[in-house]
Amino acid sequence: MEVLIASLLSLVVGVGLAITWMKRNAISKGATTGDKQAIRALEQQILVRKKIEASAPVLEADSVPHIAPAQVVVTRGDREVMSMMVLTDTDTATKHLQRATKLPEQAISGPLRSLIEPLLQAAPSVGTAAMANSGKLMEVVINGQMLAASDGNGLRAIAKAGKGFEHAKLYEPSNLQNVANAAVIWQLASIVVAQKHLADISASLKRVESKVEDLQSMLEEKRFAVIRSAMNYLDVARKAIESGEFLERTRNEMERVDIELDRAGMTLVEQIRRIAGKGLERDTVGCEGEYKSASDKHQELSRLAGVLALCNEVRLVNWYICSVYPDNSKMLTPRLEQISKRLSEDKLLQELLLKSVKDDCELITADFTSEETISLRRSKVKNVANEGQLALNEGFKRCGEILIKLEKVRADRQEIIRLVVETRDGAPTAAYLVGVGTS
Repeated sequence: MEVLIASLLSLVVGVGLAITWMKRNAISKGATTGDKQAIRALEQQILVRKKIEASAPVLEADSVPHIAPAQVVVTRGDREVMSMMVLTDTDTATKHLQRATKLPEQAISGPLRSLIEPLLQAAPSVGTAAMANSGKLMEVVINGQMLAASDGNGLRAIAKAGKGFEHAKLYEPSNLQNVANAAVIWQLASIVVAQKHLADISASLKRVESKVEDLQSMLEEKRFAVIRSAMNYLDVARKAIESGEFLERTRNEMERVDIELDRAGMTLVEQIRRIAGKGLERDTVGCEGEYKSASDKHQELSRLAGVLALCNEVRLVNWYICSVYPDNSKMLTPRLEQISKRLSEDKLLQELLLKSVKDDCELITADFTSEETISLRRSKVKNVANEGQLALNEGFKRCGEILIKLEKVRADRQEIIRLVVETRDGAPTAAYLVGVGTS
């Protein structure tokens, strides 16, 4: 373009000099009619050339065409939090999908679709590729550790060129920075983590449900209502997670459920302590009264112990479901530590119950009652008390298993998450979990 402009300028200058010479020559020698016509024609050409020159765009000497980005990266400082790119080697990617876990279609048609589409629109190359007749594959990689360390501030989306175009100028879409949304990335990561744990969550809920049915006849109405309503709501929350839905109001309701179960647990512990320290009715002759009183007392303690174990398990299942929500709140860890501390305190009840049954059995004695009868009555009371011990032991064991799963959720959030998303017409049609690992 610079050469063209220089040529035009040279031509204009040359024509101008020619016209000046011809005018002077015509004046000095007397111009003919043909000469005058030639001069007017040259003047007309100059005007045309000036118009062309004025309408021609002026470009910088180092101007190069802009290209569409092949990758979008979200960074925090100099570390990548998430990256998205179109996979060009579709054969290799397809082989990886054979070993991948396909996410449920419900998660694609709802939240995941709304999360992926902005990413597709952020990179024109992605959107253009996805508009092709054949479906394209896109890889999304989330660095869980960097995401967990982010408070939502300082994230920046960067468009990158493909291989061989590292120094080219990129076309950056106006909505590129919309990708740097920590809340959206958290939700995408939570969908993946939740899908990994849904089977365990469902199994835990089913197991607790069976315990509720077993203990229903022994539960007080108010206490049963608390546990029953909690179980009903947790089942609804589980179904919502299956479809990729993580509503804030659902999460808040589960916080309320936790508080209710915590209150119920504290009431049970105080009730157990009070009854365990209660004395037996005494007979003036024989030990029938002591036996019946001890039997009723430890039957009630065993019932309460079973309800406490159930209450603790429901509370931990509730927290298990809460843990997969996209919540980076600073209260999660302290709250879980409180629950663990409460379980440790509840374990001390086992020693209290053992001491209580030991002391009560020693009171089942009388001078005019045979040793065989006394031994039989003591044995029956111990068997009743053992039911409570077994309920607590089983409950603590199940709670310990859930605590391990909670730790696994926290560990999964720190890992590298790799997804492969199938796209067609600019929208995701399927998503696969390729892997969760440290590299």
